[in-house]
Amino acid sequence: MKSAFILVLAAALLVGCRAPLHTRTPLDPTDTRPLALLQSLVKASTERTSLTAALRMSLDSEDLRFRRPQRLAVRRPSDLRIEVLALFGQIAAVLVTDGESYQSMDSDGDFESGPVAQDLLWRIARVALQPEDAVDLLLGVPIPSDDASFAGAFIDTRGTLSLDFRDANGVLRDRCGFNEAGQLSEFVRFEDDGKVAWEATFSDYREVSGSPFAFEVDLKFPEVDATASLQFDHAALGAVLADELFVLRPRTSAVNQ
Repeated sequence: MKSAFILVLAAALLVGCRAPLHTRTPLDPTDTRPLALLQSLVKASTERTSLTAALRMSLDSEDLRFRRPQRLAVRRPSDLRIEVLALFGQIAAVLVTDGESYQSMDSDGDFESGPVAQDLLWRIARVALQPEDAVDLLLGVPIPSDDASFAGAFIDTRGTLSLDFRDANGVLRDRCGFNEAGQLSEFVRFEDDGKVAWEATFSDYREVSGSPFAFEVDLKFPEVDATASLQFDHAALGAVLADELFVLRPRTSAVNQ
């Protein structure tokens, strides 16, 4: 019995000491790829000002699971319109926000509006993001936080080249990874305590308006134990979007006599 216990303990220790998956190795500081990749991402972020798209969103959280088609309109820096579609393509619910205020309406015509709170997108759509972060992600060009600076580049066992960004206190804020084709493949934002706030992976790149665009985006929100998957049917970048697209008008009842 004692020897069996020792074997189990030894196995557990071996598992605990096993190298993590996708081990990262620092790049030579003279490697020019990190700067080129970062410049490409920033350039794309500057050029991508708007998006209209149709997609299917799958969501899995503790209290809500669904897979529904949606239509999107997105405009930098934080204008967002989300239409959730019903079985035959009619609008089941709609949310608009400019990052400061929001309006929403369901299929019964119930209207809601107010200032944007920290939990707005989580409360309404179970996506734990601020509107400006959601806009960047949907455009496929999330960029490091303004208060974070480049703090090193690494290559892992998958061939992913990742860049770390830390704030003035040395706290890791963001990490972005690129595949061997130089396309953004992942982006991670960290909390103050080092935990992952959210993580996005990008794949199935296709050409849209002359540039590669990820038609599949997977999101993880560890703090609230939720995941989401976005699969685009079609997308268009750069269209001029009218301000009215990001405003809802509540339905009115019969004209008062």
